[in-house]
Amino acid sequence: MAVVLVRSGNLFCALPLASVIETLRSPPITAVAGAPLWVQGVAVIRGAMVVVVDLGILLGPGSAELKQARVVTLRVGARVIGLAVESIVGVREFERALLSELPPLLLQAHPEVLTAIGLLDGELMLVLDGSRIITEPELARLVNS
Repeated sequence: MAVVLVRSGNLFCALPLASVIETLRSPPITAVAGAPLWVQGVAVIRGAMVVVVDLGILLGPGSAELKQARVVTLRVGARVIGLAVESIVGVREFERALLSELPPLLLQAHPEVLTAIGLLDGELMLVLDGSRIITEPELARLVNS
């Protein structure tokens, strides 16, 4: 399984490479009134409006708002979203057998996004389903507001 490894606060996450379009420096982001806290706003990426979600706020207590913030663009249905992270660690290939199912206590914590956990080089890694970071209807509402 090939993944893009990212960091945001104390989170170390893996996004399946198949759901990643590209990684880039954070472009200017325009806030959207009434958006959930974990939505930084909307950015123009490659000529298209892209909703940017802050991974640090979505899954943890922190924010990815740093000078060196990066964005990973992901395909969600027919749309593209940006995932704001502190850093991109790299691309890595590993065996799916190294992953574990989510423990029962974590099943309620973002079950739509968290798919598995594992250890990579001795560090806890959360495996995310990038295609389910945000729902299509919610994304449409944010882009059209």
